[in-house]
Amino acid sequence: MTGGTLVGILFTLVVTPVGIALAAKGGADIRYWVIVGHVTDRWTAALEILGGSVLLLLIAAFATFSPAATIVASLVWGVFPGILHILFPEDTFRLINDLPLIDNAMKVALHAWATNGFALISGFMLLGAGFVGVLRRK
Repeated sequence: MTGGTLVGILFTLVVTPVGIALAAKGGADIRYWVIVGHVTDRWTAALEILGGSVLLLLIAAFATFSPAATIVASLVWGVFPGILHILFPEDTFRLINDLPLIDNAMKVALHAWATNGFALISGFMLLGAGFVGVLRRK
């Protein structure tokens, strides 16, 4: 494993949860906006979703340079948490509630992200991008 691959893995392990958090928070805020109407700021939520999506797109595109980095991030932040939530949903909720330095709105958004299957979905999408990166190099 080269130094570039290690830096890529570190980069994707840091950027992926930021993208997930932004997308999850924006999705939760949009849902709230739909329920209560114009009381909340729809555009901030839309920008959060867009920002999170762009960061996840960046991770998928990063597979061109370091497929291993995208694969590791997909497993750590998507596939494994998604599977663990299916197998142990109570533990997932407990772990999210125990996260430090995160407000309750973000915890609710992360609960929804895991419960609705988006952790698993986004994880498999990034995993697919990583595999395409591997095949592209051959």
